[in-house]
Amino acid sequence: MADFAGCSHLIQDYWDQLVCWLEPCPAPLLHWLHGSGLITQSEYFSLLESSLRKNQVIAILERVSHKPIESQIFLEKLKELQEIYSPDLQHWLQENVSKPSVAEPFLILPDPPSKKKKPKKYKLPQISAADMQKNNCSTFRRGLNRQIKAALQNYRRLLLTQTDKLRTNVEDSEPCKCPAIYYPDLLLLNRPYSSPTSHDYVQLASQRAWLHSFHASSRLDLRHLFSPLPQESSPPHRVMLSGPAGIGKTVTVQQILHHWALGTAFQGFLCVLDFSFQELSLITTTQSLEELICCKFTHLNGVLPALLERPRELLLILDGLDEFRHPLDSKEPCLWSHESAHVKDLVCGLLYGTLLPESTILVTSRSSITLPSDLFNRHVFVLGLQEAQVKDYFFQFFQSPKHGMEVLSYISSHHGLANFTFIPLYCFILCTALGQYFPDEGMNQASPPSTITEIYLLYVCTILQLHKPPTQQAAAIQCDLRRDKDLLLQLGELAYAGLLRGQTVFYADDLQEFGFDPQNLPSAYLNQIFFKETNEVYSFFHLTIQEFLAALYSVIILDFDASELTSCLDLWWNGKTAEDGAASSPLSPAEGSASGLYSYTWQFLNRDPQWDKLQMFSRFFMGLLTARLEGKLEGLAGSLTGKPFRRLADWFGKKVSYESGQKLLSLIHCLAELHQDDVTRQVASKMDEVDLFKVSLNVADCAALGYVLSCSQSQVLQNLNLSYSNMGTEGLKQLQEHLCHCKTLQLRYNSLDWQAAAIEAAVLRSPRCCLKRLMLCGNCLRSHGANLLWNALRNNATLEELHMDMTDMTDRGLNNILDSLSGNTTLRLLSVPGNRLSQTGQQILCELRHRKPKLKIVTSFLSDVGLLQKYLDWVEEIQVEPKQMESVKNANALDLILETLKDADDPDVSQEAQEKAGQLKQKIHALLKEKEEEQSNKTYLI
Repeated sequence: MADFAGCSHLIQDYWDQLVCWLEPCPAPLLHWLHGSGLITQSEYFSLLESSLRKNQVIAILERVSHKPIESQIFLEKLKELQEIYSPDLQHWLQENVSKPSVAEPFLILPDPPSKKKKPKKYKLPQISAADMQKNNCSTFRRGLNRQIKAALQNYRRLLLTQTDKLRTNVEDSEPCKCPAIYYPDLLLLNRPYSSPTSHDYVQLASQRAWLHSFHASSRLDLRHLFSPLPQESSPPHRVMLSGPAGIGKTVTVQQILHHWALGTAFQGFLCVLDFSFQELSLITTTQSLEELICCKFTHLNGVLPALLERPRELLLILDGLDEFRHPLDSKEPCLWSHESAHVKDLVCGLLYGTLLPESTILVTSRSSITLPSDLFNRHVFVLGLQEAQVKDYFFQFFQSPKHGMEVLSYISSHHGLANFTFIPLYCFILCTALGQYFPDEGMNQASPPSTITEIYLLYVCTILQLHKPPTQQAAAIQCDLRRDKDLLLQLGELAYAGLLRGQTVFYADDLQEFGFDPQNLPSAYLNQIFFKETNEVYSFFHLTIQEFLAALYSVIILDFDASELTSCLDLWWNGKTAEDGAASSPLSPAEGSASGLYSYTWQFLNRDPQWDKLQMFSRFFMGLLTARLEGKLEGLAGSLTGKPFRRLADWFGKKVSYESGQKLLSLIHCLAELHQDDVTRQVASKMDEVDLFKVSLNVADCAALGYVLSCSQSQVLQNLNLSYSNMGTEGLKQLQEHLCHCKTLQLRYNSLDWQAAAIEAAVLRSPRCCLKRLMLCGNCLRSHGANLLWNALRNNATLEELHMDMTDMTDRGLNNILDSLSGNTTLRLLSVPGNRLSQTGQQILCELRHRKPKLKIVTSFLSDVGLLQKYLDWVEEIQVEPKQMESVKNANALDLILETLKDADDPDVSQEAQEKAGQLKQKIHALLKEKEEEQSNKTYLI
C-alpha cells in the first residue's frame, strides 16, 4: 500500500469513481465511521437521514481524505467490505490497496444506541468480539463454496439497498426512517400478551405504565432477540413478535434484515428470508416451499438446495399473521420443502415444526391472534415509542425543537390526545393535524382541537385539502368535506363493513364489492388515508383511521328520527342475540346501506359481544355526534336537534347502573368523547357506585372519569373502587376535585406515594367531604404521608374507617397521631397491620387506644381472626391473578405479612388465630416459591 500521504492522494484522484462505486450502499461505511469515532452519533443519524446516498458518500470521503492516517484506515476497511460492492471497485482495490497486516473477517461490531435512547434492558451475557467472530462469522468464511458466498453477498447488497430507509405508510415527511435510528422497545414475555377479544392498542395504552414500572428488567435488546437467556441451554427456534396495529412490527422486521445484511447483528444465521402474509394470501395455486423461495428470491435459485441442507442456519420471517387470508386449521401440514401444497399447509408446517423443523421461525402478529400457547418458545412484545423517542419524533417532524415542543406541550396537557403517542403513525396524525395551529411565526387565533375525534376530523380534512391544487387550498385548512362526500361515504362503508368483519386488509375483489375500481383509485386519499400496499392488497393508513371513517359513515347515514340509534348501540354493545331473529337474506353493500344502518350492521356483525372490539369506533361515533350537532359535518349530514341526546342519556343511564370493570370504563370514555354535559349529568345521576376494581387505569382514563364525575357535583357516590388499577399519583390528581363526594373510596395497591396522602388529606379537610371509608392498603405512603392524614383528621367529622395496612409506615409516622386524633369524634376503625412499627410505635397506639376506647385499632393480623381469613382468601385470589400479584410484589406486601406473623406462637394469641396464621404463612411461602421458580425459568406472566 502507498504511504499515508499517498492514500489521501489516491482518494482525491479517484473521487468521482469512488462516489459512483459506493453510492449503491454507503451504510456499512457510515456505521464503521461512527464505530471508529470519526463522526459523532448526531452526525451519524443526520447522514443516515439524508435523502441522497450520493451525499452520504461525499460526506464519508470528505471526512477521511483530509488526514492521511484516516485515509489509509479507510482504504483498508473498504477492502474488508469489498464483497458488498461492485467488481469494478474490487478490481481497483486489488490493484491499488495491499492487504492489511492482519486480515479480519467481515464483521462490523454493533454499536449500542445512545444512553438517552436506550432503556434498561434484559441483562444477557456479554459477548466478546472474538466470540462473535468465532460464532457469527465462521459460516461466511468457512465451509462455503464460492458460488454460495457470491450469492449471499449479492443478497446482502440487495437487502442493504432495500432497507436503508424504513418502509412505512407515510411519505417522505415522516422522520426516523433509518433502521439505525429507530430502536423498538421490546418486552420479553413467557406467554402471549393479550386475550383474543381485547382491543389491543387501547389495552396497551392503559397498561404501559404498569409494564414499564414493574418489568423494566424484562426489556430485550433487538440484537438479542434470538439469543439464549442465562438459564437457557439453546436459543429459541419459534419466536412470536406481537403488538398492536402500527406499533412497529414490520419496521422491526426491516431492522432485522438490515442489521443482518450490514453485519451488525444476527450473524449466526447463514441466510435470512422474509415473507409477508399479505403476499402469501395472494397465492392461489399449490406450491412447494422451494418454489415459493425461488419465486421471491430469484438470485438464490442456484444455491437454494445447499442452503436448505443447513436448516439450523436459516431464519425465516413471517410478517403479519393477523393479515393472513386463510384459517390456520390445516389437517395436513407440509412435511418436505419440495412438496407442493396449499399455502396454508406450508404456513402450518413452518409454524408447527413439521417443515424445516431445525430452522428458526420469527412470526409477527397483532395480539388478537389465538394460537396454542406452547407453539412458540419465546414471546416478545413491541411496546412502541418511548417518551424520548416521541419527543425526537416531534422535533424531527417540524424540523424545529421550539415548534415541536409547543405541539408536544399542548398534547401533554390534554391527556386524551397523549394516550396513544407510543404508536408512531398516531404521532404522524397528531403532527399533521396540529401543525397549522402552532406556526413558526405569528399567531394562530383558532383554538386547537382538544378531543381525539376533532384531531382525526381535522387530519382527514387536512389530507384531502393538501391533495387539491394550490388554487383550491385555503390559507388555513378549513374542515369542509362537502366536495368529498361521495368519496368519504364509499370509504366509510368499506371501513365499517371491514370493522364488523374484523378485516383490516382488503383485496381487489373486496374493493369491487364496494364500488371501487382498483385500477382507478382517486389519488386524493392514497397513502395517508387509504393506500395500496402491493399490487392487489390495500389497507387504511392505520386502524384508527378505519375506525374513524367507519364511525363517520355511521353518523351520516343513521336515522336519528327513529329508534335506530339505540338499536344500533345495543347491537354494537351486545352483538347478535337470539331475540334479534334471523337475517332475511344477504344484502349487497348498496342494498344494505339503503335498508338502514341497523340491517346493514346485523348482516356483517358477529354474534359475540362486540363492545371491546368497537371501543375506539364507539368513541369516534360519540365525538362525531357532537360534531354533527355543532355543524362541523356541514355538507356531509344535516344538523341534529336534542332528541338523539335524550335517547343517548337513557341508553347510557341503563348501562352504567349495572356495568362495572372494563365495560364501565368504555362507557365513561364514550361520555367524555361525546362531551355533552347535559347528557353526562343525567347519566351520572344513575351512578350510585363506580367499580373499576382491577382495571388498569392510565392518566387519560382517570381524566375521562374525572370529567364524568365533574358533571355530578351534587351527586354522592356510594362507592368508588379503583383498587389494583395502578393509576399512580398522577392518575389520582385527575380525580382530586371529585373525591370529596364519595362515601367509600378504595385505593388499595395503586402505586401511590406520599403525594397521594396529601391529596386525601385535602379531601378530608374539605367542608364538602362525605368520605366515611378510606382504604389505602398496599401503597408506599410512608411516615410523611401518614402524618399528613392524621393532621387532616383533626377537624374531619365524616370518616369512620381508615385502612392503612402495609403502607411502609414506621414509628415516625405516629409522631402526631395522639394530638391529631384526640378531638376526632367519628373515626371508629383504624387498621395499620403490616407496617414497620417497633415496640415504641406499639406503645403509642396502645396509648391512643386508652385515650379513645371507642376507636378499634388493628395493629396486627394476629389480633383479628376475621382479618386473617380475609388475607387467606386474598392470597388465593392473587395466586391466579398475575397482574394483581405484581401490585402486591411492588408493595412488598407478602414479606411484610410474614414478618408480622413471626409472633404467632405468642401465648396471648388465640388458638384459632394461631391456626389461621399458620395456614397463611404456609400459603405465602408456597406462593413465593412458585413465583421464584417461575421467574428463574421464564420472565413473567401478563
